[in-house]
Amino acid sequence: MSRYRLALAVAGTFALAGCASTPEDPNAPQACITIDNTQGGGAAGRISLIKDGREGLAPGEITELNQFRGERIRLGQVSMGRTMRHCIRRSALVGNYRVVVEGGSSDTIDPTNIRDRNQAPLVFSEIFRLNPGDEVEWNVRLNRIRFTTGGN
Repeated sequence: MSRYRLALAVAGTFALAGCASTPEDPNAPQACITIDNTQGGGAAGRISLIKDGREGLAPGEITELNQFRGERIRLGQVSMGRTMRHCIRRSALVGNYRVVVEGGSSDTIDPTNIRDRNQAPLVFSEIFRLNPGDEVEWNVRLNRIRFTTGGN
């Protein structure tokens, strides 16, 4: 009986892990995001796309922190002086998003500052509307979103 419970627990773990993030759908429309970090002065680190967590909330429920609680899609890494392009295929991609650079290199963190030691540096783009078929470019240094195809 204990082997049965163990097998059930392992199967449940894999099922929950599969639900943790929405997988790419090869049949879904695609949207592409280019991170332009070539002009210097930008940040280096992990790039994520975060859906605006305020969508669907009543006006009294909206807070500044809600905008960072939406679905997070990991795009990859970007370093200074580089450009990164990532295309996403998701069936439920429509919404308001922002691009985030997290976890800069250790040489940008001041070890004497407690806040720096406990929190990775973050750079956020402005919020933009993303639809399937859009081509979006984010200039990190200027913090400017530009639609190269589709978009608003």
